[in-house]
Amino acid sequence: MSGKGKEMRAERTLLMTWLLMVVTTLVIRMSGDIFIPSISHMATDMGISEAQATSNLTYYYLWLMCSYILFGRLCDCVSKKKMLLFSAFFCLAGCMLCALAPNLLVLNIGRSLQALATGAVLLTSQVWIGSFSDKDNMLGRLAWFSLITTLSPVLAPSIGGFITDTLSWRYDFWLIALLCVLIIPAVGLSKIVGDTQESHIGHIGSHIRQTLTGYWQVLSHSPIEHFSLTAQGLFLAQGTFSAINSFLFVQEFGVSATVLGMLIIPVVGGLVIGRFPTLWLRKHYGVRLTFIVNTAIVLLSAAALIAYYFITGSHNAVEVISALTIQAMGFSGLAILSLNNSMLVAGNNKGVVSGFYNFMNQGAALMGILVAQVLFSTGMHATDILQCSAYLLIATTLLGAWLFLRMYPIYQETLD
Repeated sequence: MSGKGKEMRAERTLLMTWLLMVVTTLVIRMSGDIFIPSISHMATDMGISEAQATSNLTYYYLWLMCSYILFGRLCDCVSKKKMLLFSAFFCLAGCMLCALAPNLLVLNIGRSLQALATGAVLLTSQVWIGSFSDKDNMLGRLAWFSLITTLSPVLAPSIGGFITDTLSWRYDFWLIALLCVLIIPAVGLSKIVGDTQESHIGHIGSHIRQTLTGYWQVLSHSPIEHFSLTAQGLFLAQGTFSAINSFLFVQEFGVSATVLGMLIIPVVGGLVIGRFPTLWLRKHYGVRLTFIVNTAIVLLSAAALIAYYFITGSHNAVEVISALTIQAMGFSGLAILSLNNSMLVAGNNKGVVSGFYNFMNQGAALMGILVAQVLFSTGMHATDILQCSAYLLIATTLLGAWLFLRMYPIYQETLD
C-alpha cells in the first residue's frame, strides 16, 4: 500500500473512532437526561411524594460521582474498547431494570447502573481526547466534543417528554436499551485509534485506595480546585434545577412533559452558543479575561432571577427559561475552560485529574439534589427552591472567582 493510501486509511480509522466515541457517549448520557421531564408522572404512577420521586436523581448522581473514583485511574491503564463495552452493557442493564421496575427501589438500582455507565464513558472519551492534544488545541477539541454530546440534554428531554405523554415513562428506558443493543456490536468490531496498552491494575481495593490517594494529592498539591470551583457551583445549581424542574413546570406552571422537553432546548442552545465566544476569547485575550467574562454572565443571570422574583413576587416559565439560557452560556464557557486548565496542569496523570474534576462536579450536583430534597421535605415550593439556588450560585461563583484570580498568575505560562 502506498504512503498516501496508508495515510487515508489512518485518517478514516481516526474518523470512525471519533464517531464511535461521540455516538456511544451521546446515547449513554441520554439515559440520565431522558427521564427528567417524566419524574412527576412516575411519582403519580407509583403514588410517592416529590422528595421520594427525586431520590432517583440522588442515586444517579451519587453513583456518577463514585464512578470517577472507580474508573479515573482505569482509563490510564485499561483499553478504551473495554471501557466503552463496559459502559454500554451497564447502560443496557440499567435501562432494562428501570423499564421493568415494579417499585422505586428497583428503579433506583437501574438509575445507579446508568450512572456508572455514564461516568465510565465520559472519562474514557475525555482521556482519549487529552492523549491526542496539547495546550494549543486541547480546548478546541474538548469544546467540539462537548458541543456534540450536549445534544443529550436537547434530544433526551424532548424525546422523553413526548414518549411519556403518548405512551408511558417506562418507554423512555426501552428506547435507550435498544440503542445500546445496536452500539455494543459496533464497539466490539471497531478498532480504537491510540488505544491504551493495558498495564497491571491490581486488586480492586488497592485500586480504589490508589485512586483516592491520587485524588487527595490532586486536591492538596495542585491548583485544580482553584480553577474549577466556579464550575462546581454551576453543577450544584444544575443538580437543584434537575430535581425541581418537573414539579416547577408541570405542576406549578401547568405545562405538559412534552412542552417541558421543548422548553429545555433554548437552555441547551445557550450551552452550545457559550462555547464559541469562549474559544475566541481564549485565543485572542487569554484565560483570565475569558474566565472573567463568563463569570460575569453567570452572576448577571442569577441576579436577574432574584430581582424578577423580588419585583413580581413569583416566577413564570418564560422568565425562568430566559435567565437559565443566559446562565447556560456562562456555564458552558466556565465548564470547558476549567476542564482545559485542569488537563493542562495534569501532566501525565490526565486520567486521575479528569476523574477528580468530574468527581467534584458530580458531587456538587448531588449536593444540589439533596438541598432540593431537604427543602421539599420542609414544605417549600419549587419556585422558592429556585430562588434559594440563585442566591447560593452567586456565593459560590464569587468565591470561585477569588480563588481563580489568586492562583492564575502562578500558572499563567502553563495556561496561556
